[in-house]
Amino acid sequence: MLVKQKTEIRSVPSEREFASNLIMVGAIMLVIATGIAVAATWFTTRHYAPNIHFQALRTAALLPMVIVPLCTSIVGYQGIMNHRRMLKIFHLAHTDEMTGLANRRAFMQEARYRFETVDLEFHGLSFFIIDLDHFKNVNDAYGHEAGDEVLIHASQQIVQALPRDAMVARLGGEEFAVLLPYSDIEQIYQYAETIRHRVASKPCSYLEHSIQVSASVGVGIAHARDTVRSVMTRADDALYDAKDEGRNRFVIAA
Repeated sequence: MLVKQKTEIRSVPSEREFASNLIMVGAIMLVIATGIAVAATWFTTRHYAPNIHFQALRTAALLPMVIVPLCTSIVGYQGIMNHRRMLKIFHLAHTDEMTGLANRRAFMQEARYRFETVDLEFHGLSFFIIDLDHFKNVNDAYGHEAGDEVLIHASQQIVQALPRDAMVARLGGEEFAVLLPYSDIEQIYQYAETIRHRVASKPCSYLEHSIQVSASVGVGIAHARDTVRSVMTRADDALYDAKDEGRNRFVIAA
């Protein structure tokens, strides 16, 4: 079962936004078309008999109300279909196929966006890098299909350990990343320990096997002077410290 986590794509409007824009364009086109038709009819029929003149004006006003919505509907339907295909392509480009999490590209895009829009002097932001311990042993002992199930299971535990505003991504292999806003430093300790505990205490069931793994977690706390690369480097260094200290633990680099 894949993890159901929304991968936000900021550079592409949602289908609702696209439809709203389409309706707005259609309404503008209707007003313009009606205005042009009525104005042209008025000038060309103003010397006609009054009944013919006013009948022509009514027809000129009504025709765009039929033609423009019809044409807009046809063009809009094709546009929405193309938009859905584009969203699907973007989703595939920003999602890890195995786990359903965001991939490295989406994670880095979101991290850069946060650094550009969040004032880190007043809003806390942390980066977690999580690596499953001795994951190669799982593949060697049970096979790669079992390894894939373990990755999916571990990704579920990580997502369930975190609040909804956290972004979880699979960076590649058995390595995951988390982008987590926080208001209190104690929250970081709490979430890091919850991740570690859930992964270690909830084995993955595969066929007749119960496969247990643990995770090492490195955390970097972002500061106003930081870049995405610098805080991720600190998180990565903290991860190596956690592994050097025996694995199945977390280390926080302030």
